[in-house]
Amino acid sequence: MSSLLTELKRRNVLRVAAAYAVVAWIIIEAGSVLLPTFGASETAFKVYVVVVILGFVASLIFAWIFELTPEGVKLEKNVDRSRSVTVQTGRRLDFIIIGLLVVALGISVSLNVTGIKEQDSVPANDRLSIAVLPFQSRSTEPENDIFADGIHDDLLTRLANVGALKVISRTSVLEYRDTTKNLRQIGEELGVGTVIEGTVQRIGDNVRINAQLIDATTDEHIWAKSYDRQLNMQNIFAIQSEISEEITLALKATLTAEEQIRITNVPTENLNAYRLYMRGRANLYERRLETLLEARTQFEQAVGLDPDFAEAHAALAESVLLLFNNHNALTREEALTVARKELDTALALDPELADAYASLGLLKQKVWEETRTGPELTEAEAAFRRAIELNPNHPSTYMWFGSLRTMQQRVDEAI
Repeated sequence: MSSLLTELKRRNVLRVAAAYAVVAWIIIEAGSVLLPTFGASETAFKVYVVVVILGFVASLIFAWIFELTPEGVKLEKNVDRSRSVTVQTGRRLDFIIIGLLVVALGISVSLNVTGIKEQDSVPANDRLSIAVLPFQSRSTEPENDIFADGIHDDLLTRLANVGALKVISRTSVLEYRDTTKNLRQIGEELGVGTVIEGTVQRIGDNVRINAQLIDATTDEHIWAKSYDRQLNMQNIFAIQSEISEEITLALKATLTAEEQIRITNVPTENLNAYRLYMRGRANLYERRLETLLEARTQFEQAVGLDPDFAEAHAALAESVLLLFNNHNALTREEALTVARKELDTALALDPELADAYASLGLLKQKVWEETRTGPELTEAEAAFRRAIELNPNHPSTYMWFGSLRTMQQRVDEAI
């Protein structure tokens, strides 16, 4: 064993190992920053590390077999040991190792202590976390502000239906309307890798929608497109479906067949019903008594114009449940009766409507709260789980499901 160690030292194999180890560390650290910058996947980085490790083995074999002589590199077995320059080479390697250690220390400080590594090295999966900022209206009429909000809300909902994406809730992004903060700040505050922003402009019977997807860490455009179409429901929903699909494609996210169907769904062909629904959603989000009363009326008008508008039926059910639950503005009997009727209709029209299952879970929860017995608890849990399965980014479902778990004193699950 001692003779082998002596021979390893004589051939400078140990010095080469030390030098390569330092170089390999520098290469891997640099790669962890540079590869994600160019969009490389986690698998590509793993292959990169394996190649570097294989290079280490190759360098040891090379150092054992070859030796540096005044005439150049030769096979060790062909070298006259009296003419070997092994000792001089070893000293040079010592200085090289010391220099590399200094470089490695400098890189370590730059990447870790100053925070450059955390800022510039964004894992590929982080790009799949998205904030859809409120779309700006390029028209002066107040009605168009509501229209732009509706476009934003519907696009957010469609993207939320893609399970591979993590979509920040509407409530969280609304505070960035007309903000002066740059996209890097917004990305850091919301904890997302990408941001979508856009504008909506109505010109007579036409609409122009501009949308762009931006890397929040580099402020670089990943995707952008403008759409000019005649103003009708088929075109409006087609644009939002195209945006959702192209963003999913740009981020290399997986889109299942079921998700494809959901993001291309056309909920109504009645423009007036859609406008009433959008106004109702805006009022529903406010959660105040007067806005919820107005929302209920608007949803009733929407389903009156289009009885096959499943989303409007589900929203009407949610509005009466919130009027009862948050403000006690309706009797229990009225709220539950109307909600049951509207949810039955919504699910008959669209059996995969996450909004309907979320409200169904809330309804079952309200029934269970009365006696704390019966099958409604299990039914509420099943409805909430189905809503999350259909839309993994549905904020109300998580909130209501968490509330149910809190009432059961299952605090960890609630959190």
